[in-house]
Amino acid sequence: MNIGKRLETIGRHIPQGCVLADIGTDHAYLPVWLLLQQKIQAAIAGDIAEGPCQAARNTVAMHGLREKVKVRCGNGLKVLHENEADCIAIAGMGGSTMIEILAADIQLAQKAKVLVLQPMAGAPALRRWLCANGWYIDAEDLAEEGGHLYEIIVAVRGKAPAYTDVEYEVGPCLLRSGHILLPKQLQKLCSGYKKMLVSMEKSTRASQSDKFKQLSSLLRQLEDLNNECKCS
Repeated sequence: MNIGKRLETIGRHIPQGCVLADIGTDHAYLPVWLLLQQKIQAAIAGDIAEGPCQAARNTVAMHGLREKVKVRCGNGLKVLHENEADCIAIAGMGGSTMIEILAADIQLAQKAKVLVLQPMAGAPALRRWLCANGWYIDAEDLAEEGGHLYEIIVAVRGKAPAYTDVEYEVGPCLLRSGHILLPKQLQKLCSGYKKMLVSMEKSTRASQSDKFKQLSSLLRQLEDLNNECKCS
């Protein structure tokens, strides 16, 4: 079963022998693949829409895993019972949506030993929210697929250190890791902030704002990191 580099990288960070809750499961490829790899004991595959839930049921049935994967249709963590899952994975959504899902049922989220999150956007805000709500960033990863870079954030319960703006932006673990894809990620971030600042420069009010100064400072720091990566 080929699930692609993005899901495969997420799967690497799912703890061995856990019960997985895959929220926003879509076709349930991740839990089914992990079961076929004998990495997890069982899984709850949840999705808010009936269409993806039916697709998930089809995938589960195709691989003879009905006894191992419970497919449930519902909103976010509301598909879970207390202490049912050791690990919660949420992938392919915006960071703000992930925050909403976790905040809506925070007591359930806090019961999980590990959160494995792959935001499509808004990773810095997600990191800040996690650290402000009793998690710390235990590991991070990058995956490249179809010309896109994807960030994976692994969070566990505990007090987070005081991170800098750049650490929230890039990821504290990624900055320390020397990940092979880090230069590409830094280039992507620099390009995005350059475009944002160019747009803000068209407005006198925006170009004189505190936000403009903050983003300009952040861009300079990201460019310095990018230059360091090129030299190393």
